Amino acid sequence: MNTVYFDTETSGLSPFNDHITLIQILQNKEIMLTRAFTDDRKAELKDVLENNLIVGHNLKFDLKFLKQQFNIEPTHLFDTYIAEILISGGLKARQKGVATLDAVTKTRLNIELDKDEKLRLSFKSQELTPEQIKYAMMDVAVLPEIYKQQQSEITKLGIQRTFNIEMSALPAVVWLELSGLPLDLEALKKKEVEVKEKIIEAKTKIITILKESGFKSRYMSGYMDINIDSPKQLLEALQKIGLKVESTGDEVISSLKHPIGKAIKEYRKLNKLLTGFILKYPEHIHAVTGRIQPEFNQCGTNTGRFTSSKPNMQQVPKDKTIRALFKAPPGYKIVAADYSQIELRIMAEVSQEPKFLDIYRNNGDLHRLTASLILNKPATEITKEERQQAKAVNFGFVYGLGAESFKDKAKGDYDLDISIEQAQDFRNKFFGGYPVLNKYLRNIGNKAAAEEHIVNLSGRRVSFPPDLEGWEYENMGRNTPIQSLSADITKSAMGRLYLKLRRFQGLKFINSVHDELVFEVKDDDVKEVSGLIKTIMEEAGQEFIKTVPCIVEVAVEDSWQK
Repeated sequence: MNTVYFDTETSGLSPFNDHITLIQILQNKEIMLTRAFTDDRKAELKDVLENNLIVGHNLKFDLKFLKQQFNIEPTHLFDTYIAEILISGGLKARQKGVATLDAVTKTRLNIELDKDEKLRLSFKSQELTPEQIKYAMMDVAVLPEIYKQQQSEITKLGIQRTFNIEMSALPAVVWLELSGLPLDLEALKKKEVEVKEKIIEAKTKIITILKESGFKSRYMSGYMDINIDSPKQLLEALQKIGLKVESTGDEVISSLKHPIGKAIKEYRKLNKLLTGFILKYPEHIHAVTGRIQPEFNQCGTNTGRFTSSKPNMQQVPKDKTIRALFKAPPGYKIVAADYSQIELRIMAEVSQEPKFLDIYRNNGDLHRLTASLILNKPATEITKEERQQAKAVNFGFVYGLGAESFKDKAKGDYDLDISIEQAQDFRNKFFGGYPVLNKYLRNIGNKAAAEEHIVNLSGRRVSFPPDLEGWEYENMGRNTPIQSLSADITKSAMGRLYLKLRRFQGLKFINSVHDELVFEVKDDDVKEVSGLIKTIMEEAGQEFIKTVPCIVEVAVEDSWQK
């Protein structure tokens, strides 16, 4: 297998609306520029690009065009953009502009690339000028030295395994972005009407509570004139009914014991549902595909987690009625698969806490066990509400939350009212009940504070921003090994699934939400594909989680409801 340095020029940014205008290939120290895409030339390109190591910068962009227009799918990849982010320990993931090709070329080679926008757009013309030819050739000419330097640094840092995971996932990300999601517009319209009616009811309830509490507006004579969305007017109203508050932020509202707090919270939840999701989705329907085509950044955070935009499909509410809006077309099913308690299973693996290991090896319920510890009750007597309380404890304290922070998280994420004293008591009992876990968390926190980075089980190196407080490093040290490995497991699964599932006609990879992967599958293939997904995802997990089972739950529905 030879190394091929590769880039494209396109007429625009969309693989559905625009087209490739030029392909640049550097091979055996010769640069070839191709503009005439005959069938024979496409076949030659397919052979070269699918059977050699392809080195390029931000390859996802080029690969989408290749797949969509020429059905070319390279799988042996070295993306210098992703390499640069990994070498930085993830710090360049969110630093705008520091990992672009011109920035990397300037930093590593001290060469200024001409990135004149007018020059780029002029590739639509029939004839190439000498300036265009130079522009195009430089984009691949700089790659060999960048590749050489990055290869050396990847080896030196010991992050080759992590880089391999990222490269295996890259074709799957291309597949994901080209697939898009099906949106049921009829169901969406019905949901819009329903939520608008509920918003009116929620607003009326707020006004009623204010009225019953003795509030009268100074703006008009009635009660319905107050603008609930105005922080100033709402604050004034809350103070007039005797509540000692200085703001109307979500945390303040959630902490209120007065019935008005719950009513405002419900109103805001509905409003966000309407404006942030229901009304936004139609704006993102692509004119060509008729589907929502979000973008995914596989190195969107320093921990390696994905981010999503246009729209953000990782923030879809866990509301079955909202997720159900993404409905499979006739003859297809939505197959959603997610890892069961993956982060807590990873915690069991890295800490070797005996009670965690025992409960997972015996297919027990960790949340019920924790409830038993913090409430001093037999596990068999734990109620549904108490288990929910313990769930908040498990996901809160393993990441280093203090009593006050946990109190706020319990209220915000789980709608649990817990006093500071109760939160501290839970914390003491949690760490007292899991002493090995407690020792691990202290040690990894201290190590992170001393070294300002961590290395997870896959070898991913995650560096922390400079100039943080010691306790901030400690908290990151507890959290990062878990979240980053969860991301690596999911990416490893994506890469494996891409290779195994692409043979199924019509199968689409439509969403990735942290440790959940969602597919659109033909009815006739559902049974086989579902089995493959479960097996492959569990195998990817067990590569790193070796001392407890790694479990994947698969749901098959007409729409996305998991």
